[in-house]
Amino acid sequence: MGVYHIVYSPELKEICLYFDGGCNFSCHGCITRYYPQDCHLDELPRDTKKKRLSQREVISFLKSLSFRRVIFLGLEPALDPDFLLLAKILKERFSTYNIVLTNGWEYIDDKAIDEVCVSIKAYSKTIFKEFTGKDNPEKVLENFKKYAENCSIKLRAESVFIPGYIDNEEIEKIARFIASIDSTIPYRIDAYIPFGGKDKFRKPTKEEMERANTIAHRYLKKVSILHKGIKVRDKVKRVY
Repeated sequence: MGVYHIVYSPELKEICLYFDGGCNFSCHGCITRYYPQDCHLDELPRDTKKKRLSQREVISFLKSLSFRRVIFLGLEPALDPDFLLLAKILKERFSTYNIVLTNGWEYIDDKAIDEVCVSIKAYSKTIFKEFTGKDNPEKVLENFKKYAENCSIKLRAESVFIPGYIDNEEIEKIARFIASIDSTIPYRIDAYIPFGGKDKFRKPTKEEMERANTIAHRYLKKVSILHKGIKVRDKVKRVY
């Protein structure tokens, strides 16, 4: 377990730390399993998952860089025993603003964490079970509410749009749920990335993504979409 991949955005002064500590979901087409390295890198992937970095090694890679924000992502950071201690060390040593990307199954409450982005996979019980392998979407939704009530943590949400599956109807349910808590919570809709010719799902079109954006905007004030047609403005560099 531990960090297996690090990227850096000099313009944003932002570090991304990818963790490989397992996951409590088994989502179809999991982007971290099929595309384990940062998709914004302008280079061919390298095999880095064979070696996980210790906390000391991570810090040695970072100490020469100028950064303010650190994003913890990968599989499920909350399950990785290295994650929270590393977040505390980085905050104490570099005064970082720490952001966690999580599936929301575990609730993270620690002063080392400044912001949480919960990936709400689905609202409907049947779809949630089929997609994640878990029976209880209410656990994620309740944890989301707890984050919203935690005044020391900034909250945002994201979902993956899959045509014919997690599409407009499901996105609308998720957006309505978020709005029932706070309509100003930022919500991003990501385009699904198929993992190969055998994938039963396809990537959405730009028009489908824009339609989902319009639907979510009926309920939420801060909605964005992410798909392949959107250009990356800030350069991303490999650190490890």
